[in-house]
Amino acid sequence: MNTTQTPQGLNLWQMAALGACALSLSGCGLFTGPANDAAPPTETLSAPASNTVASVEAPKDVAIKVMDLFARPNTPERRWFIDLLPYLTEEYAEEAQYIDPARVPMTKVNANPTTSQDEHMPHMVIVRFNTNDGPWQVVLVQDHDGQPWLVQAIEPDKPAPTFTP
Repeated sequence: MNTTQTPQGLNLWQMAALGACALSLSGCGLFTGPANDAAPPTETLSAPASNTVASVEAPKDVAIKVMDLFARPNTPERRWFIDLLPYLTEEYAEEAQYIDPARVPMTKVNANPTTSQDEHMPHMVIVRFNTNDGPWQVVLVQDHDGQPWLVQAIEPDKPAPTFTP
């Protein structure tokens, strides 16, 4: 039997036993959990189907929450995205997962945003904010009355182009 000592004072059999133990533990979930800032969002109970429009959070309130979450450039990427995720449409979530919060140019969102809604598109609202990086807007959409307002875009608010004939 080989009892050669390793630099740590363990023989080869002890090292092999430790290796086997580590391998078996790695599959049981003790060492596979994500870091706190990478924890996946937890499932929440959905509201009953008898929800009324009055119980849905107003688009302006959703936009304020989202902008406060968005304007955190010092937040770890995974935490930043997970905090925003419940408020995003699936399409925008696909884009937002690649945003580096360190590159978000604003750190301060001013109070009193303005809201606009086109009468021909009642399920879309644009909320405009003043920030320390200039004007930004949050575009929110709602699939049907009684459904939550979700963010379709967060972007700098650029004035509409003017056309001269």
